[in-house]
Amino acid sequence: MIRKPITIAMLISAATHVGLFLIADWLIRDRVEPSKSNHLLVINVQALDKEFNESTELELGERNPLKVAERQDKVSTAKESAVASNSNASLPRSKSAADSLNRQPASGLEHASARTAKTSASRNAGVSKPDVVESNVQNARIALAGASRNEPPVFATAEISRRQEKMLTRKFRDWTENFYRMSDVPDGLTWKYKGQEYTAEFMHETAMDDMGIERVTVVVSTEENGQKLSTEMRMKRLSFSNYAQFVNRWDDDVQIHDDELGGRFHSNTQINLTYDRKIRPQFHGQVTTSARKINISERRGYVSRDEIFLGGLETGVKSIRLPKNYLPFADEGSTTEQNVHHFDRDTRITFYYDGSYEWQAIKPGSTRQQAVLSGDTHFLVAGENVKLHVSGTVNGKVLVYSPERIIIEGDLVYAENPQELPDADDFLGLASEKYVDVAPPDITGPGDLLIYAAIYAKRRFAVKRYRARGGSLLHIYGSLTAGTLSATEPRYATKIEFDQRLEALRPPRFPMTDRYAIESWDSAWRVEPAAASY
Repeated sequence: MIRKPITIAMLISAATHVGLFLIADWLIRDRVEPSKSNHLLVINVQALDKEFNESTELELGERNPLKVAERQDKVSTAKESAVASNSNASLPRSKSAADSLNRQPASGLEHASARTAKTSASRNAGVSKPDVVESNVQNARIALAGASRNEPPVFATAEISRRQEKMLTRKFRDWTENFYRMSDVPDGLTWKYKGQEYTAEFMHETAMDDMGIERVTVVVSTEENGQKLSTEMRMKRLSFSNYAQFVNRWDDDVQIHDDELGGRFHSNTQINLTYDRKIRPQFHGQVTTSARKINISERRGYVSRDEIFLGGLETGVKSIRLPKNYLPFADEGSTTEQNVHHFDRDTRITFYYDGSYEWQAIKPGSTRQQAVLSGDTHFLVAGENVKLHVSGTVNGKVLVYSPERIIIEGDLVYAENPQELPDADDFLGLASEKYVDVAPPDITGPGDLLIYAAIYAKRRFAVKRYRARGGSLLHIYGSLTAGTLSATEPRYATKIEFDQRLEALRPPRFPMTDRYAIESWDSAWRVEPAAASY
């Protein structure tokens, strides 16, 4: 009876001691073991023993560039800390956090270096600070955000529907033909199509210099399903030198027979063709005419239209007017005494390979004189009723202008042949308010005649004594614009080859048309939020 209470008391005492021991053990373990958040930090530090590989991390599904930047930063700072702790001397860092952030802009390098130094010092002192890691992530976000601001935004695209494409094509064609009349439209145009509103904004770019081309950027926008859609078209104003051949009025007595033309061709009136089984004209570029049809005055055998108009034929287009008064010096901004040479009497001008030119008045007792073309554009200008006779090798950028007549007496070629050197920078323009002639055979001599130039003869381009038997070739490399043309055969068969450089440049102050042409169109909608602005 007496031993039973003692046993019970001993059991209670043992249980109490066991409980106290367990509680003490639990408390000790809680203080020694790291928390869950510290556990993540320890794991990250241990992972630094391995070289970080961005591509490996991405393969595992890590696509967030901010996290990649954070890990790169941790790799760099851990390596630097290891170097610092294992050396008695202070060694330069081999790679900073700024170096690890490949997309970080230069403006963030100073901050990145300071951040790396702070992190290394903390870790070397045995202090682990989560706020340092958070600071690295924040700085990475700032750096990446700064880099993204330096790049244009990337927008999604959507297909333009067929009906929208037809509507826009009609609009674009109207603008290319009539934009010169739209100068009174300050901000743009707005219209509705199929109940949907569209807006066009026009941004005009003037020619930068005497040889530049005017351009217009057109942005058409609309809203659809809560999104803003826009498409961009760019058009350029055409110079007459953009046409391989341009004729205002086709002479009824002139037929295109044994002729070859490359580049744009336009006539404001009906053109006449003739061909047979062996000989036919060939147009390698697009042919447009304001007439409703072309006239085939004589044919022998069958030749398909596609065999003649290799670049396509379009009839019934709007006429392109010749300028009423072509004044190359209406704006005197870029002309000086050094780059303009005036002639007050009929003069023969010969160009030379070295960039010089010689002139002599066509009158008894006149002397020869010589000058050098200026390094920039140069203008040789005749006075009223003065004729200029030209030939030779041009080394420079020259416009020869006469209100009366220019006569080509021999080959006119460039010092650098643009057919062999596309970057050649020699340009020649021959521009007359009335006539440009090819001299008779006794002056030009027998054989082919080469003319490397853009020619503008507002009234007429003529080959003198074209009925003379020769069978030679008149080869124009550049462009030919004329109010009307004489025949060239049988003296010359004609080959007009367009100088591709004239798509981007024109001879100095060469006359401009009132027409524009589409240079580029992205042909798709750019999609952005409706509230976004350009």
